Amino acid sequence: MLGSDIRCDAVLITGASSGIGAATAKHLCEKGYFVFAGVRQQQQADAVKKSVDHDANLLSVILDVTKEGDIFRATEFVNEILTEKGLRLAGLVNNAADENLGPVEVLPLEVFRRELEVGYLGAVAVTKAFLPRLRQASGRIINMSSVNGRCTFKYHATTCATKYAIEAFSDALRMEVRPWGMKVSIIEPGPTDTPLMREKTIEEFSQKLSQYPKEQLDLYFKDLDDTIKRAEMFVQRISAPPRGPLDKVRRILNGQGWLHSPLDVARVIEHALSSRRPKTRYLIGVQAKLIHVARRLLSDRAFDRFLGENVFDF
Repeated sequence: MLGSDIRCDAVLITGASSGIGAATAKHLCEKGYFVFAGVRQQQQADAVKKSVDHDANLLSVILDVTKEGDIFRATEFVNEILTEKGLRLAGLVNNAADENLGPVEVLPLEVFRRELEVGYLGAVAVTKAFLPRLRQASGRIINMSSVNGRCTFKYHATTCATKYAIEAFSDALRMEVRPWGMKVSIIEPGPTDTPLMREKTIEEFSQKLSQYPKEQLDLYFKDLDDTIKRAEMFVQRISAPPRGPLDKVRRILNGQGWLHSPLDVARVIEHALSSRRPKTRYLIGVQAKLIHVARRLLSDRAFDRFLGENVFDF
């Protein structure tokens, strides 16, 4: 079954090996889309294929968005399959990302460059490569941002800068492709229940920071081990599903939320692909919406205190 509003044939998803990308690939296959799942390694391609029930609707594509050769070969491959099967490229989902945490002073400049290369310039490069084919179908471009694209958090300078860049790129692109009936949407999830959120973020935060000079770390963390423990407690707190309506209200009043599933995000992406009037921005999750409202109502310094006391208290 295809999207109910418009006929969509094929969609390319970058960063489809896990989390939101993998969930979106599976969900769109189940909805009748033909999916090109962009992954960086062959073993990831095999894993994505196994996770999809409707695997006849999915082809994995080796696509490291930072490598021009990968993008060129992926473009040639996708165009060949589209022609062979008589399909349109109705959508592109730019989902590839590389997130890092840490104080600006501590993180090496290369970390900033790498995250911008993957999360922003990679999306620009892939979009430029596939725009001619997308134009033929008046296709949709879906760019993955997050609540980090609306608000800035401490220790998130690299990620927030990348997401802000994605938002600006998407706004400009939306106006530029309008003459061809194309639509551009930005997806802005709050905390999502992925391996990256539950385990990898805290684990990598600890491992990477331990590599940096102690004298720099001591300027920001009185006790790094205690900071890691409190960060883990924060993730555990929002990972627990609400126990009922009253618990939901309590969490909202306390400035907290709860994780939503990658499938929730995948369903929003489906709407952006299939609706006749897709939103330009989709803010997903109670915590993301709470933070957005606070950002609009509070002064800069008051918002800083709100984040420190309610959202990121570590």
